[in-house]
Amino acid sequence: MSQPLKEADIIFPHLSNTPNLSQTLSSLRRSTLSIHNRLASISTDSDFVTSVAVLHSLPLVANERCGSWYIPPSLKSESVYFKSTDGHMGEWRFSLRRLNLQLLDVVEKWGGAVIVDSTRRGKSMPDALSKTVPIWCCVVNRAIFGEKHELFTPPQAVSESEHAQIEKRIEGLVHQFLDICKPNIPNLRAKLQKPLRPIWVTQQSSLSSSPPSFPGFHSIVLCTASRRVRGAEGSENGYIQGAADDHEAWAQGLTPTLFWKNKDLLMGTSEEDAPSLIERLISEKDGSSAVMTLIKPTSQLYISSSQNVDLGGFNVVISCTPEPLSPTSLKDANVQHYLHLKCQTGKLGSRDLRSQLPRLLTFFTSFPAHPNNILVCCPTSKDLSVGTALAILCLYADDAGQLDLKKRMEAKGINKAFIKQRLSWITTSNPALNPSRATLQSVNAVLLESQDPKAALPTKHSSENTPGLPTSLPIRQTKPDAQEPETKNEHDHKDEVPKQKLPNIPAAIFRHLESTDDRPWNFTRTLRSALSTHPSGTVTGTATFTPCNLSSSTTLPLTLLYAEQGDFVTDSGLRFTARRKYVYQLKSEVDSADDEVKGKEDKGNYIAVHFFDDEKMPRSATTAEGVGEKGEGVGGLFVEMGELKPHGDVHVLHAKNREQHLCAADLYTASWQFLEAMGRGEGGELWWEVRYDAKGPKKDYYSSTRYTRSQ
Repeated sequence: MSQPLKEADIIFPHLSNTPNLSQTLSSLRRSTLSIHNRLASISTDSDFVTSVAVLHSLPLVANERCGSWYIPPSLKSESVYFKSTDGHMGEWRFSLRRLNLQLLDVVEKWGGAVIVDSTRRGKSMPDALSKTVPIWCCVVNRAIFGEKHELFTPPQAVSESEHAQIEKRIEGLVHQFLDICKPNIPNLRAKLQKPLRPIWVTQQSSLSSSPPSFPGFHSIVLCTASRRVRGAEGSENGYIQGAADDHEAWAQGLTPTLFWKNKDLLMGTSEEDAPSLIERLISEKDGSSAVMTLIKPTSQLYISSSQNVDLGGFNVVISCTPEPLSPTSLKDANVQHYLHLKCQTGKLGSRDLRSQLPRLLTFFTSFPAHPNNILVCCPTSKDLSVGTALAILCLYADDAGQLDLKKRMEAKGINKAFIKQRLSWITTSNPALNPSRATLQSVNAVLLESQDPKAALPTKHSSENTPGLPTSLPIRQTKPDAQEPETKNEHDHKDEVPKQKLPNIPAAIFRHLESTDDRPWNFTRTLRSALSTHPSGTVTGTATFTPCNLSSSTTLPLTLLYAEQGDFVTDSGLRFTARRKYVYQLKSEVDSADDEVKGKEDKGNYIAVHFFDDEKMPRSATTAEGVGEKGEGVGGLFVEMGELKPHGDVHVLHAKNREQHLCAADLYTASWQFLEAMGRGEGGELWWEVRYDAKGPKKDYYSSTRYTRSQ
């Protein structure tokens, strides 16, 4: 007879092996966001994209990098690079680095275009389509036709107040485009018979059964490929909104071209076998020759990857590679002149470029004034070779793109605007040629003025071809300090106190803000609201500024993730937990040729505060993850700090926001106070304060926060 069951006979799972609710939900979300579900969603959305192109009888243009996934390669006419960040609240820029003027060639041929992009859950369309492209259309219209053409934005995505703020910036953006890029307006005017006008199409749009006709303008159809998902992905039976977005995180090396070439095979493979199949497809890619890009308006300067490069037809070859090209390949291609600029890969290569670029001068010394085809190559074709070609264009090309190696540009003719204009030649010729920030800094340092005083002097660069030959770049030399009159005697000089270089105050404060969980800032915040809908009270807690580890491929400035946690006690006695995140960045007007031109008062460093993007960096993400390797968590601009200067109390630095920030119909202003010691980089007992005032129909309050910490 069996014994009755005892408690000791029951095997309970150990608590550590039992997943909690959060782990279970995370596991379900990962299974929903599988490669198979992503590719299936892309395929479904592609059918919609194709139907839009057929309806409008217009070619498909991919807004890279997301857009190419939704367009079969046989239907893709062109690529453009409109960044969503240029359309974020408070940013609203016309990129002077990626002009996207190649789109006008498509419009000239077809009468319009369908630009394809997508966005992830939570938005109906990406900011690139709702704001960046409309800004571009308006700027191009006014620059080409010389009239005050209207700005068009989608009312369902852009509020009236934001539209008005963007409208105020258009004229300034037009002047920047004309003054800095110096476009060939007659040439552009010949491509457009009428103005450009954006039209928005989503999967929620009602499409007509007959092709629409727009006799008054060229239609730029902005197609959001994915349908909007309002709930969690798990409720959509595997469908993922914006499935192609951020493909580096999920595609495992798969590219749009590989996907469409092997679509049926990939869709018929199980999730478990997909990674091995993708790995095999990547390894089987043919080793086709590198693609050459002619940099227009020149007729002989080309850029290419050094991998599988075909050197045939090039009289001059310059490689920016760790090792020189094979002598056999150079001989077989009958290359007459070869220069190896020894550069490592990544950021180290960008630094190497700074010391290698002066060798161009000695290399071109014995050349005829107008050489035959010149090829500049590097491992990626998108970074070091672009920087080298940019230096050649700045030093030897005239405004028409004619290279004259006997007539070098004088130093006084080279400035940031000039470099930016030459860079636009490269990015217009091929928008994918996008050099890193570090490479542009090296080019600027060589062509403009280096922080190293020795860089302004003639130097010697040893090379295999011209050992010990002295060279000097047309660097603008900083004038030395005026010497004291010779009538002063030696004793007078001994008594003099040398002038100290003033510290970079925003940079010093930015460094002081950095903190960790074990050394946080303590803060007290006072909230006072005139409206009953917003309670008044006090928040006390701690805050950290965590440095963000960004990928070397990003162009983001120094970044700190601000995270606070505290208790909010209202005047009525209610208590709440308060948590929030912001992104602080140390920005500079002179870091790269991509920075937008601003007024003289904006030169130097300044601190900017951005919203934290909870959609791209979920709240479950830890502070250690920062804003993601590529800055995914950096949201729209909130406020920018103006000039820091003493005011009243000589031991305190004051600053106000550069521009008032409009959020919907409410106007925000900000002001800061810092202990002066923070601006000098000194330690001790530190404190700083920030105050925000919000005025409008929905808000009427101020928030004053004081932070303290022992250094």
